[in-house]
Amino acid sequence: MSHELRTPLNAVLGFSETMLVETFGPLGSPRYKEYLGHIHDSGAHLLSLINDVLDLSRLDAAQSELNETVFDPAELIAESLCMVTGQAQQARIALSADIGCDLPWLKADKRRIKQIVINLLSNSLKFTPAGGRVQVSARLTDAGLALAVADSGIGIAREDIPKALERFGQVDSRLERKYEGSGLGLPLSKQLAELHGGELVLESTAGAGTIVTVTLPRDRLGARPAAVAAA
Repeated sequence: MSHELRTPLNAVLGFSETMLVETFGPLGSPRYKEYLGHIHDSGAHLLSLINDVLDLSRLDAAQSELNETVFDPAELIAESLCMVTGQAQQARIALSADIGCDLPWLKADKRRIKQIVINLLSNSLKFTPAGGRVQVSARLTDAGLALAVADSGIGIAREDIPKALERFGQVDSRLERKYEGSGLGLPLSKQLAELHGGELVLESTAGAGTIVTVTLPRDRLGARPAAVAAA
């Protein structure tokens, strides 16, 4: 199913992108370029949704295996920030990081942890109005390594938090029309954190913002490699 679903969409995205940059000559009417932009954006959104659904299906079937390596979490956060900087600039939201000094390295699936961080950042950016702020932080706690994303966005009422963590959950149907999304980012991030033996906690106040914290257990922490520490 993974191949069957992704292959046609990759063709749609590839050909529409080629036409958008007018590789083989001008398109003619400017309206064609506008329509192609909509085709490409819709295809990219659908591919993202398919990827999330497939990831959740693998997790449900206990077929998702961790490809564990040892890496620097501060470097992963920097890479994640680079990937959402354009989204933040377009939305006119201040994006920042607060990383603790001398964080231990992490033994985990780097791609999956990055997926969590990017999901949380993208979610915060989506629900934060222009002029707001989003901050990602990393701290060593008694429980382990805490990665948190905090925003000054629209927030969620306390009684609605469980619904926000449900698959396809939308706290308010009006939000579904205003903010495009599948409702899978938080549930997927929660399951990926739990797959690592960690947890995801969401704290929020309506109208005042949200903090989502993913804590990875201490048995996943390790010392910096000697070559890196000496550099």
